[in-house]
Amino acid sequence: MRKIYYAFMFLSLVVITSCGKKTDKDRAIALVEAKYENSNQKLNFDGSKLDSLYNISPAAYADSLKKGNELDTTLATLESEIEHLSQAESDSVGLISAKLTKERYHLLDLAKIKPAFMGWKLSGVVVEGGKLDTLSFNFDKGITKIVP
Repeated sequence: MRKIYYAFMFLSLVVITSCGKKTDKDRAIALVEAKYENSNQKLNFDGSKLDSLYNISPAAYADSLKKGNELDTTLATLESEIEHLSQAESDSVGLISAKLTKERYHLLDLAKIKPAFMGWKLSGVVVEGGKLDTLSFNFDKGITKIVP
């Protein structure tokens, strides 16, 4: 009987503590509500969405690496083919190769910028009333304050 009592108390404690934790979105909404508490505007958070902010999106970073590798392959092919062309064709291919090389250096510069987490963005907050506006808010990493 005593074991059942302790198990029940433990489960009750777990349920109470897990229900009391706020999600990141809840904390962000609370900060926005605190900012607008003295305002006449009513905000609707039903369709809002909390997303992470990066200096460069991880998808764009991966895409730039992929495009860079593709450009390397294309440039290597052009370099091997240029020897078998006439002077006029060789000059044209050289111009194309120069443009591709410039793009490759640009992609190499992007590859040096690793994606870094900058904070959070709450978007899709609707201002209710006469004119329907949609607002977005940026937050620091810990969702402790609204940042510009």
